[in-house]
Amino acid sequence: MQIPENPSNDDIRQALIELREELGQKVDRLEYKFDAYQKGTDGMVRMATTIIIASASVVVLSSLSPAVTAIVTALSAGNG
Repeated sequence: MQIPENPSNDDIRQALIELREELGQKVDRLEYKFDAYQKGTDGMVRMATTIIIASASVVVLSSLSPAVTAIVTALSAGNG
């Protein structure tokens, strides 16, 4: 809306109403974009956490394997 050079109270009131509606629409769009970004970020964090836990499990299990094999071999040699 164009505000006249000498606006009346009604002109100013109408301009403020339109501005409020326009700002409300922009805020709604920003909230939607933020929600979409937040959901995407949460998904990436969960995926990264899963990868880190899986990698750590592989590292721990691979380092335990030789120790378990040595213990089993020592126990079987002692009992044999």
